[in-house]
Amino acid sequence: MAKLLFDSDILIYFLKGRKEVVEQFAKHPPDDLLTSRINYTELLYGAYNSARVERNLQTIREFLENFEILEFDKRAAEVFAMEKARLKKRGTIIADMDLMIASIAVANDLALVTNNMRHFERIKDLRLVRWM
Repeated sequence: MAKLLFDSDILIYFLKGRKEVVEQFAKHPPDDLLTSRINYTELLYGAYNSARVERNLQTIREFLENFEILEFDKRAAEVFAMEKARLKKRGTIIADMDLMIASIAVANDLALVTNNMRHFERIKDLRLVRWM
């Protein structure tokens, strides 16, 4: 199986015990589980914005220890800049954080597992996987 980059929504569904997502995760070895620093940040924000900050922070940090965390590097920056310009010219721009996540996936030749097809399907050369 190929390595996969997980979007925040899928990580949240797993943490909430969504059956179909938990079952799909179980099919993949831990070395194939990756996410980005952007997704890490989004999950931390969710915890800080919750009613149970400390408990949620602990859960998220422990959970994300199982993942390789990819950074927004030079290659991802190149993809981001090209794609943002292309999307702007077409009038189909997406949020920068989503574009950063997609750029990391494209730069590392990874499929992005997400339930947010509407935004990500606009990204050139991005392979998408839907588990729900």
